[in-house]
Amino acid sequence: MGVGWAVFRNYVEHAKEIYGDITDYPRFFLMPPSAMVEADERGGNVVTLLAPDEHIDHEVEMVIRLGDDLNPIEMCVGIDTTNRTRQSLAKKKGWPWLEGKGFRGSGVLGTWVAWDNRAVEIGLSLNGDTKQQASTELMVHSVDSIMGHLSGWYDLSPGDLVWTGTPKGVGPMHSGDLIEAWMRNAEGDTISVLNAVCE
Repeated sequence: MGVGWAVFRNYVEHAKEIYGDITDYPRFFLMPPSAMVEADERGGNVVTLLAPDEHIDHEVEMVIRLGDDLNPIEMCVGIDTTNRTRQSLAKKKGWPWLEGKGFRGSGVLGTWVAWDNRAVEIGLSLNGDTKQQASTELMVHSVDSIMGHLSGWYDLSPGDLVWTGTPKGVGPMHSGDLIEAWMRNAEGDTISVLNAVCE
């Protein structure tokens, strides 16, 4: 698996809920391959909290996989797991965010489907209660803008993953919580699923 290129604050309402600003072009943090965990063919996966006594949020996202020509080839629903305890300390101290955003198992992937550039709906429920749900039409920076910036500034590789940001509704998870996430196309069909337990 390649590197994860993760856009932050790409939905206005999410930026507001974390008291962050919107950037004038897409900005990224990196997720190492060890952070990302593939689902089985039915979308089964595990959300590894790693430090379950700390504040750890779910962030549902559309994730894109790059093909040999470095263009999107597949997409899935994913959960960018964020350790707010570690991230907040890093922000306060001026440290890198890696402990909060790129720890082992923090990038939880659903089932893959062929890339389609039309808008999709992504959503997430926690123990059966819907917490996040939005169309990718609400992204501040489009996929074209994201890809243009990535290819202009960085050397991409086949198999790299692009995490496109999360809508509002992020919240904490605890050991034993059940997470369901989905991606639906313009026709309302569910095209990617993720079912996970928090450990």
